[in-house]
Amino acid sequence: MSQPIRVSGAECQSGPSPTARALRLEGLRARDGAALDALLAAVDEPPWDVELSPDDEVVPLLRARGFEEYARAAVMARPLEGLAPAPAAAGVRIAPYSNEWADSYAEGEAAAMAEHPFYLHMGSPTGYEGAEGFDAAVAARAGDRVVGFVQAQLPEGWINWLWVHPEHRRNGVASALVWEVANAVREARGTHLAALVPIRSDGAALLGKLGFRTRSERVLLLRPAEEPN
Repeated sequence: MSQPIRVSGAECQSGPSPTARALRLEGLRARDGAALDALLAAVDEPPWDVELSPDDEVVPLLRARGFEEYARAAVMARPLEGLAPAPAAAGVRIAPYSNEWADSYAEGEAAAMAEHPFYLHMGSPTGYEGAEGFDAAVAARAGDRVVGFVQAQLPEGWINWLWVHPEHRRNGVASALVWEVANAVREARGTHLAALVPIRSDGAALLGKLGFRTRSERVLLLRPAEEPN
């Protein structure tokens, strides 16, 4: 649950970060460095995580206070209307995710996301291994192995997490997962799909091929925990 924090000249909402094992300072606004210092003094101890537009005037203030960039990302979106059905991926079954597959999920996620900037800062396990019943959560399985996964909010259509095992990429698995989520969003009376993906990544290229377009760019900054004395 996020908590509003306000001081003179600065404010944010604090809560768990979706992209790093840290406290997310959501909607951070600060008039100047002094106001930012007062705000940071009012929140729990770091690690702290912030997502902002790259040209936000707060970004250099954060850098001067020990925040380091860990990802450049794009918000990509598309309407459900006109999304083409995805053909079945050979040898892969698409089904609602079950927590019984958690061990296989963890193995597949680690192989798929090893170089992903979000995954490197989220820590393992990420929590998605227990996503059964959490809005739309769908798995791709080859035999008894989980080889792909997607989770999205309903009815908003925000895709929180999407991966495909390297051995099963370029086989239509990701497209099939996105199509399944699109159906769930449509049934929930949503109208769009959207996601935050690293710029110039395989994920961004995939979504571009599926008709997603960049709506904005974001920079993600992390200040690590204080070193013990």
